[in-house]
Amino acid sequence: MNDQRTMVDAFSEIAAKYEQVVDGELQKFWGWSYDGFIENLINLTSITPNDRILDIASGTAVIPLKLAERGKTGGKIVGLDITYAMLARGKQKIEKCGQQNLISLVCGDALALPFCNGMFDLIICGLATHHLNVNVLLNEIERLLRPGGRLAIADVGGAAAWRLPLVSNMIRTATFFYFLPREGLARARIESAALSNVLTPEEWHGRLSTRKFKSIQVTELPKSHAWAPAPLVMLAEKIAVEGII
Repeated sequence: MNDQRTMVDAFSEIAAKYEQVVDGELQKFWGWSYDGFIENLINLTSITPNDRILDIASGTAVIPLKLAERGKTGGKIVGLDITYAMLARGKQKIEKCGQQNLISLVCGDALALPFCNGMFDLIICGLATHHLNVNVLLNEIERLLRPGGRLAIADVGGAAAWRLPLVSNMIRTATFFYFLPREGLARARIESAALSNVLTPEEWHGRLSTRKFKSIQVTELPKSHAWAPAPLVMLAEKIAVEGII
């Protein structure tokens, strides 16, 4: 079973209770509610009324619906996720709120995004980069943002010590056995494998600065436990190329 298939299986299994599962996990490790965490990400993000927005790993459309709730009526919001079951639940919520004209959902791979170059003004990705190849993801985000477009990413951050083989193996093992009895084998596998994609604040800044991004901000958010990995928010703007509007 490949990693992508395992990820789809894991999130298909929890699609019906996704918001409750994530809320419980964030409360336990960080002291954040899921709703509060998304509100904070949106508050930190520069958003204009007519922005064309892509929400990567949109899941059950929590971020698009939050943007609509906050009064965004212009532009278009696209939510992309690789798990159809998650999007199906998101579609039900969008229809219930009557936001079909503002929000559209696409089932696709975040590492091979099915959109034209420069299509979006803002790209958001919340709580998903630890499941993705960050270099490939950033290449795709850079491609899809118009010059002057912005990105906003929020996820778990790591520490340099996690790269040590002994520490890394301990974290992977602990993660696997934490999730196994709670969410099953597929979720345990993807969460324990995710450690390779968890970056430190310095690594995030470095990977953004080597691409066409400026005004880079990497912010560590407060957490309730000193031992827990820190939540991070990354904000940046794509450099405008001279002669391109």
